[in-house]
Amino acid sequence: MTMCCMFKGKTIINSRRNFVFLVPFMVWLVFGCANEQRQNLMSIPTFTTHYVNAVIEIPAGTCRKITYNEQQRMFLQEQDNGSGRIIEFLPYPGNYGFVPSTYMDPVMGGDGNPVKILVLSESLPTGAVIEVIPLLVLYFDDGADFIGQLPDPRIIAIPANERLQIIKALNYDDLSENYPDIVEILIKWFSSYRGQDINKLKALGDNEVAVKEIEKWEIRRF
Repeated sequence: MTMCCMFKGKTIINSRRNFVFLVPFMVWLVFGCANEQRQNLMSIPTFTTHYVNAVIEIPAGTCRKITYNEQQRMFLQEQDNGSGRIIEFLPYPGNYGFVPSTYMDPVMGGDGNPVKILVLSESLPTGAVIEVIPLLVLYFDDGADFIGQLPDPRIIAIPANERLQIIKALNYDDLSENYPDIVEILIKWFSSYRGQDINKLKALGDNEVAVKEIEKWEIRRF
């Protein structure tokens, strides 16, 4: 089965049998580096030649709430009453982080954060930078007043490196056909991890919508 899609203005033809990854997978760890040597992971390009970059904050299988502090250029565990914040729910079902060089501007209806992303793979370390293929985007409403906007997008993706893929799906149609329960599980998890029905699903977009959502919030650096 051969698929043809548009990505960043270029036509990419993929096949499950001959899908070729041209750019090698890279993992950059920021722990243990001197402050002056730490790279600002927020400033990494949003897109590579063919894929999207993702920075991992929370490894799959953990309940610890870890976020990247751009000023300190460090990953810090969020605090709750003086102790590290723990999600009181099932662990993260994928590697959670953000798309670098994105900013959801509140003037445009965003929440002031980078675009969030969940990468479906085995556990990756905090600080990993990985090329990914977006499969879909989930839009949740957490009760904030968003007028005419689809709030709180969460991109769902897989690693571009075939060796790191645990599911065989290159787009939303593949995911729906081959793994029909995955989307429902993710919707239920995101709807419940902060408390029952705090996050409510408002809409779902396929892989093309996911890429457009990322492009919408991309910071253009010249």
